[in-house]
Amino acid sequence: MPAPRNHIRNRFVLIGDIALIIVSVLGSFALRLDAEQLPFYFPAAFLMCAVALVIKIPVFYLFGLYRRLWIYASTGELRLITVAVTSASVLVSGVMLFLLSVGRILPGMPRSALGIDWLLSLVLIGGSRFALRILAEQSMISRANGKGKRALVIGAGDAGALVVRELQKSSQLNLTPVGFLDDDPAKQRHSIHGVTVIGTVSDLASAIDLHRVEEVIIAIPSAPGRLVRMVNDVCRLKG
Repeated sequence: MPAPRNHIRNRFVLIGDIALIIVSVLGSFALRLDAEQLPFYFPAAFLMCAVALVIKIPVFYLFGLYRRLWIYASTGELRLITVAVTSASVLVSGVMLFLLSVGRILPGMPRSALGIDWLLSLVLIGGSRFALRILAEQSMISRANGKGKRALVIGAGDAGALVVRELQKSSQLNLTPVGFLDDDPAKQRHSIHGVTVIGTVSDLASAIDLHRVEEVIIAIPSAPGRLVRMVNDVCRLKG
């Protein structure tokens, strides 16, 4: 059973979609027409707003856009948004072209506004979802910064990136990543999820002192025994 908080969040997403759909339709007319032409096409624009709302919101619901935790949005969700927006826009275009053919809309209505609306909808709906993810991640990182023990991660590869991301997201782990150590020269001074590669593994002792490190995490799946022993020896030496 979905948590009440998720229902509340998705209601806000729904309200946001209503506003974005209206902005998208009006924006499609504004981008296509000159300023002096716009008032003449207001009736068509408002009719298209109504059609878009009646069609797009149910289509988005059927595609599950209001049953997602967008703080975990990824390329899979991006594909879903693309299919949902495209499907809804095709239906809106079909209805608008039908109304145009039977004389319910001014004959001069720019058909290109339909394509512009699709593009704007894709950017606005997709962008809003990923903005939610970015804001949520930044909020979690801000809450975690400065809290917990200062952790140094050895290995700036895929495993290291996953470790840092998990430390940043979870306040329960009570660890704050302060840097990476990695022997790859190409990674030196580069940042991963906002955490910098501050040196090589041979710099472990000085890095512990310089950055007041309290925990060392080896994030190398196939770490050789000599590396593990060296890290343990340095950590014991530093207390």
